[in-house]
Amino acid sequence: MNKLLTSITLAALLAVMPTQLRAGEKAQLSQSELGKLFPGTFTAVVNGAVTLQIMAKGNGTLVGQMTGQRDNGHWSVRSGKLCIVWTNWLNGKTSCSSVKSADGWYHGNGVKFRKTSA
Repeated sequence: MNKLLTSITLAALLAVMPTQLRAGEKAQLSQSELGKLFPGTFTAVVNGAVTLQIMAKGNGTLVGQMTGQRDNGHWSVRSGKLCIVWTNWLNGKTSCSSVKSADGWYHGNGVKFRKTSA
């Protein structure tokens, strides 16, 4: 009976305790966390195929480089989402997405990126 009571108590505690992320699960970054992530230099992989280097400056400007191409743009954090606009890439349209963290990468809509320096 004592083992049963201990098991029930342990199960009840585990049910109400915050859980740690398991491998592969993603934690969404808050507005504050996104603000601390920038500025910096990042390696990004778009749609699992195209790799580029991005320099995000403290004044909100971006410089992106990939093989044979370069573009400038702006970044901002709005309503808990990271917003990016490139002058030429993405047809100059602003793209905003939530950012999640998992396995050393940050994940947005169709892109994953990793900070390479401050």
